Amino acid sequence: IVFDVLCWIIIGVLIISIVFSFIAHANGSIPSAFGYTIYRVSSESMRPQLEVGDVIIGKMIDKPDEIKVGDIVTFKGKGVYEGKFITHEVIVPPMEEDGVLMLQTKGTANSDPDSPIRADSVVSVMVTEVPFLTTFYSFFLSPWGLLTIVFLIILVFIDEVIALIRGLKGTTEEVKPADINQIIEKIK
Repeated sequence: IVFDVLCWIIIGVLIISIVFSFIAHANGSIPSAFGYTIYRVSSESMRPQLEVGDVIIGKMIDKPDEIKVGDIVTFKGKGVYEGKFITHEVIVPPMEEDGVLMLQTKGTANSDPDSPIRADSVVSVMVTEVPFLTTFYSFFLSPWGLLTIVFLIILVFIDEVIALIRGLKGTTEEVKPADINQIIEKIK
């Protein structure tokens, strides 16, 4: 029973996550939960602070004027980076230019700062890097990880089919493993 409940909870969470993710992407926004979102670093621009593949948690922001120097922010890219999200460190605090709040960022590994960006293009401020999620994410993107996912899905499917067949036959008893003493007697 515990295995079945755990499997259905995992399946439910995955389905809900996928649905919310698709809805958010269809609306042109970022999937988030309780005001937090997860990003995966995809370039070396923030080395050594953030490595390629690191998973970070960002807190969505409502007030861009609260951003300060040293914050690592994720913002919507412009020009060649249109449609992508960039995570860089703030080097110049928000300042008003021609009635628009602007700030400047720079990748730690980059020699030159980025062009000033509109503060309202900032989506979130990094809260933390999550090493165990980085490891988990990297594993499940590897061939062995994908094989593991497929194996677990097949295992759950087979278990549910067996439970369904037992239910249709009217037998709900589990097959009990042999007593250790019976096994020893058979071996003798």
